[in-house]
Amino acid sequence: MRFIVALVLGGALALVGCDSDGGSGGGAGSAGSGGGDGSTPTITAVAWEAAGDCAAFQSSDVVVTVTAPDPDTDAGDLIYSGSVSGCEGPIDAAVSTISCPNVASYPGTVMVSDPDGNDSTPVAFTVPICESGSCTTDPDTCG
Repeated sequence: MRFIVALVLGGALALVGCDSDGGSGGGAGSAGSGGGDGSTPTITAVAWEAAGDCAAFQSSDVVVTVTAPDPDTDAGDLIYSGSVSGCEGPIDAAVSTISCPNVASYPGTVMVSDPDGNDSTPVAFTVPICESGSCTTDPDTCG
């Protein structure tokens, strides 16, 4: 009976040892592939600027600027994705120009990713008719 208990306990210890080694190897592999503990981009502000010739009920351009630092990624390497519902054109850069029909306020969302696959938290904001403005995420005035 003692021999069987020793075999069972020995097998359990061997499995724990394998899991521990496998976990360490997996973590090192993940860090080596660039996805490990890299920093995540953080959107700190979104700003929008209505074109000077903006008028209600007439389409005009709106320049959207997204501020999103990432400590371990150059700003030019960040990937922007977002849109403003009801407006034409994507938010696909730190500074993007969209066109809105100016008949209502328009909800938008933007997210920033880095080349390692780390994604920011999506940020929602609203573009009003023919108004320039901005919002920040700390404190959160974007919502």
